[in-house]
Amino acid sequence: MSEDLGRKNELELVKIQGELKILSERIETIKTNDLHHVQKSLDLITKILWGVGVLILGQLAVGVRLALFG
Repeated sequence: MSEDLGRKNELELVKIQGELKILSERIETIKTNDLHHVQKSLDLITKILWGVGVLILGQLAVGVRLALFG
């Protein structure tokens, strides 16, 4: 009876180790691939926001110039 229990525990440990290996591979994939794509998207959004900010600042400068000098 205890041999069956020991064998069952051993099989469960092998199964858990396999699942941990799969999880480790998936985490590595996320770290190397998916995070790179997210970073590229954030960089693009940052560039767009800087562009919009510069355009707004330009419009503000034109408004101030017109208000001061007519």
